[in-house]
Amino acid sequence: MPPRLILIGPMGCGKTTIGKIVAENLNLPFRDTDLLIEEEEKKSVSEIFLEDGEEKFRLLEKSVLRKELLSDETVLALGGGAPISMDAQSALRAIASPVVYLQISLANVAPRIGFNRDRPLLLHNPRGQWETLMQERRPIYEAIADTVIDVNGKEPDVIASEVLEFLT
Repeated sequence: MPPRLILIGPMGCGKTTIGKIVAENLNLPFRDTDLLIEEEEKKSVSEIFLEDGEEKFRLLEKSVLRKELLSDETVLALGGGAPISMDAQSALRAIASPVVYLQISLANVAPRIGFNRDRPLLLHNPRGQWETLMQERRPIYEAIADTVIDVNGKEPDVIASEVLEFLT
């Protein structure tokens, strides 16, 4: 049986925070592909990007995603770039799990992620790079998602309630 719910969206939109709340409400395990990669590799996503390169990270991400899409009844949060490859998009469309895109604006994400060096894709001109990433990724997120939830200016419990309402 596939995951009960899959959360997608850009870095800083709250996938991990919301996923944990939703999982707790559903009495299900929570899984996060970035955290699983870090556990498997024994280093942070930033370290993998900087030491091994983005290509290596994307291969790890693809492997973890394949395994997690087969996991029973979990709430699964995907890293911001995880659904971008054609393979990932096909896999996400093929499974029966509902996919929720947590949408956030630059103004709301900036204080959350701080545009610091722990975000390897945002090392140079972070605001501009975030906007560029979103121009590329937003149409993919929207195409994959069964629903879009705007998280701007909302508390995590409110967002989680909207996700749970969507599931019922």
